[in-house]
Amino acid sequence: MRSKDSRSTVRNSRAPHTSVKRRRMALVALPTAAVLGLSLIPLAGAQSELPGGSSLSDSFAPSKPLDREPINTTYPEVEGLPEGVDVNRVDYLSPRHLKVYIQSAAMPEHEQVVQILLARDWYSQPDKQFPEVWALDGLRARDDESGWTIETNIEQYYADKNVNVIMPVGGESSFYTDWAEPDNGKHYMWETFLTQELVPILDNQFRSNKQRAVVGISMGGTAAMNLAQRHPYLYDFVGSFSGYLDTTSPGMPQAIQAAQMDAGGYNAEKMWGPLYSQEWYNHDPKLGIKELGDMTTYVSAGSGQDDYGNPDSVAKGEANLAGIGLEVLSRMSTDSFAKRAKREGVDVISKLRPSGVHSWEYWQFEMTQAWPYIADTFGLGEVDRGADCEVTGEIAKVTGNGVIGNCLNDEYVVDDGKAQDFSGGTAYWSPDSGAHALFGRINARYAEMGGPTSWLGFPTTGEKTTPDGVGRFVHFENGSIYWTPSTGAHAITKSMMTTWGKNGYETGDLKYPIAPVVNIDGGGQYQFFQNGVLVEAKQDGKKNGYIVHGAIGAKYKDMGGPNSAAGAPRGGEKKLKKGAFQEFENGNIYWSQKSGAHFIPYGDIFDRWGENGFENGKYGYPTSDQEDILAGGLKQDFQNGTITTTMGITR
Repeated sequence: MRSKDSRSTVRNSRAPHTSVKRRRMALVALPTAAVLGLSLIPLAGAQSELPGGSSLSDSFAPSKPLDREPINTTYPEVEGLPEGVDVNRVDYLSPRHLKVYIQSAAMPEHEQVVQILLARDWYSQPDKQFPEVWALDGLRARDDESGWTIETNIEQYYADKNVNVIMPVGGESSFYTDWAEPDNGKHYMWETFLTQELVPILDNQFRSNKQRAVVGISMGGTAAMNLAQRHPYLYDFVGSFSGYLDTTSPGMPQAIQAAQMDAGGYNAEKMWGPLYSQEWYNHDPKLGIKELGDMTTYVSAGSGQDDYGNPDSVAKGEANLAGIGLEVLSRMSTDSFAKRAKREGVDVISKLRPSGVHSWEYWQFEMTQAWPYIADTFGLGEVDRGADCEVTGEIAKVTGNGVIGNCLNDEYVVDDGKAQDFSGGTAYWSPDSGAHALFGRINARYAEMGGPTSWLGFPTTGEKTTPDGVGRFVHFENGSIYWTPSTGAHAITKSMMTTWGKNGYETGDLKYPIAPVVNIDGGGQYQFFQNGVLVEAKQDGKKNGYIVHGAIGAKYKDMGGPNSAAGAPRGGEKKLKKGAFQEFENGNIYWSQKSGAHFIPYGDIFDRWGENGFENGKYGYPTSDQEDILAGGLKQDFQNGTITTTMGITR
């Protein structure tokens, strides 16, 4: 890894050709834009006038991603960040797939989102630091998810590799650069965000060892090369898969201009200024080759030939004209880049394929082909490059059916037992609990809580279906985790399970848990369920279990449960002539069909109401909660009147 002492500043010395020379070259050179069929298309109408009526970039636009609810959300406090930069939250889509939401100082208008795939040994080696592979998206980058996780198997491919994968989300047509002006309601400042704001987040929160590879597809290939050339102190490896590695040869700025207009209606001159101006030369990869120094550089491109139907092809369907044309453009610029690098004495790994078009399946292939070079650059040993593991003993018996896929590592010691990671889950073993294979959302929740080192301990069963057929559960030494599609996965303590069980578990009044267990200020714990609250309160030197359900339970949840003004329950729900009530430490909640559920604290108003026969007296049921009076005092409304207390007088 190069030290920061070797930092290169962004250079502005890439001199443009003179206007006369450029015009002369344009007359004799092949118009690059013609490759795309764009030379005669007015830019303002490029989107609607492309052959077939479709956008040029439709061929590689990522599909709409599947809706994935996070299994957990954390709110980390990250130290050492630049002023105005903060991590707002981290959503865990799985134990290893994170979405990090960042408040950016460079682009403050909206949260910036970065997906991270955690290294294989992230959990098994909690003190280890890891290299990073950055994967940049293409022109049609979506704002909700990286094209890499939508269109490729990057999550599965890197699951057994000891690197963190970093995927910025968004940046349609941005080239991940700092734009000169706002456009389409956005002022892109991606270069500043990535190099000055994201890097310290990765260093301080995600255990980076400061070895970094940056790769990208199409637009992202150009961006990867620009980032590496302009900030060589940050990166050890750069890869361009079908990137445009020439931004200033005759016709290239016009081609980029047309592509950006097509992919979202962006104005290229708001990015780097007028075409062929100095900033276009400052961002021309072929003019920054010397900046790569001893960095490992990998470039690839297809020929534009459609090889669909070839037995060795990775293509999933026939190519369209846009995919062919865009790849020809990439091939021309990549070939030019590689030849120039050779003339300048800079080593480049160049993979110019005999076939292939501008499409995700080819970029997935290049991802796998680049990996050995990335691993070599990082100096990774064989154990960190991929799975070389063996499954033995009791764990082998519970995973032999393939239910959680292939092993990612050998078993490792955790607490007083062992664990082993697989592509589809984790197997756990201890002398007391035996071996069990966990997977899916329950395993994800368990891992997020700390696995066997959490209060749950080791699993004592595998995953089972609940009697009502709706959910799934796993029992552990000190509790259980229950999951349904609508509630997610939540853990419940063993002692609270006893109270829940007396009421019929998920078939009883409470239904399924919807939130984690929470500590009560005065001792004990509580948990919100679909239809109420389960409370285990420490009272009179012992723990008492209570269920608060139905309308009273809903009111209690709205108030905040045992840590609210009501406190913990003192008994179960009691039926009344026209309703019900439940006693709590600091008052009661009353409910009737006509009045709804309301809390009445113990005190003067409660006493006056009681003196008049409670709900059976002249006031009837409460119809509001107790409220402050502006002039001082309290009041509460009832079906047949209002009771107030002011200056010590209750009436």
